Amino acid sequence: MKPNVTFDRTIVTVANDAVVNTLIELVAPPAPTTDRPPLDVVLVLDKSGSMNGRPIEAVKAATAHLLRLLGVDDRVGVVAFDNSVELVLDLDRHDADQAIAKVNTIHGGGSTNLSGGWLKAVELLEGSVRPEAIRRIVLLTDGQANVGVTEPDALCTYTSSARSKGVTTSTIGFGSHYDEQLLSQLADAGAGNDYWCAGPDQAPQIFNDEFKGLASVVAQNVSVELRPSAGVLGVRVLNEFPITNVAGGVQIALGDAYGEEKRRVVAEFLVPPVREPGAFPLGEIVIRWTSIGEDLELHTVTVPIGIGVSADPDAVDPDADPAVTEQVNVLRAAEERRTALDAIRMGDYDSAGIAFSTAADLLECSGGDPMLIRELRHDSTRASNGDWSAMDTKKQWSNRRASTKGRKTRYDD
Repeated sequence: MKPNVTFDRTIVTVANDAVVNTLIELVAPPAPTTDRPPLDVVLVLDKSGSMNGRPIEAVKAATAHLLRLLGVDDRVGVVAFDNSVELVLDLDRHDADQAIAKVNTIHGGGSTNLSGGWLKAVELLEGSVRPEAIRRIVLLTDGQANVGVTEPDALCTYTSSARSKGVTTSTIGFGSHYDEQLLSQLADAGAGNDYWCAGPDQAPQIFNDEFKGLASVVAQNVSVELRPSAGVLGVRVLNEFPITNVAGGVQIALGDAYGEEKRRVVAEFLVPPVREPGAFPLGEIVIRWTSIGEDLELHTVTVPIGIGVSADPDAVDPDADPAVTEQVNVLRAAEERRTALDAIRMGDYDSAGIAFSTAADLLECSGGDPMLIRELRHDSTRASNGDWSAMDTKKQWSNRRASTKGRKTRYDD
């Protein structure tokens, strides 16, 4: 992973509080064009009554598509769940036609035992471990967990515990009735991706993109530690990655990195109001990852960071990077969108409209996507008028998650 660290300002004056924003960009190496690590993937598919009809047929078709994409050394398992759990395909290499025939026997009905389906997938992966394989659970559901373990903290503890053993979890929310916050939390705790599938037509593309990502993983357990110096008053991470307090600072978990992918973290450092002219150390950034190849190898890179303090209030700052300010505005806009969605859940549509409008203003300041800005202004008007649906919430949630994490999660086109 190649790090690059830039700032929105590299010079501050001797007086007045100052926030220095830092952009840490990691660029992954290219994925190998021939040999790659084998994949062990278990699909956990919701077959509850609400999935009957087109939804379950689309998921079966997407699963069939995935089965035909797998390499000769890849293994896949399929678990289906409603109020009970069904093992459709054991974790193994399968003849695609025979496996697809078994998948096509899945029929919907019953409640949503999400925990039972996920635990069965862990059982398959832990019962047949290949140290060289990338192991992933892909959980798809269209509803609320209402059978088995349903408490969000307990479910997130499950996916976090599995992650520590090398089993990661991605989630796919289907339609408009699933709990988007829960599925995002499960994916974050499980170091995977979370997707919104608006309808049956999008399911094959999500499965395809998830597989392509897994097949191009070049680094796992990528993390960034921020260790501020004693003179720094505080640090705040603007992205929505899992954050853990560690000795001397905080650690941000980025999960896996794909070939030539850019992963970004933005943090703001609060420096004290009175400073002596000269160099001011902000601290250090520690980047860790495990490279994928014939041998797993742990890498650590430490980058000292600091700024200058000038007595001249008109001092020129040639090293300030405007791209950092743009990224800060994108992430602040994502925060406003979350504020809007929280307000909608509370029934406060006026506040939601204001927050959506503020998000649009921030993106406009940073030269953001004009189509997204127009969409946010339209959503501001609609929210203020109370013209809002569950699908609108899913769309906004997924779109803002993509802004904070840097990966496509919305499939509604």
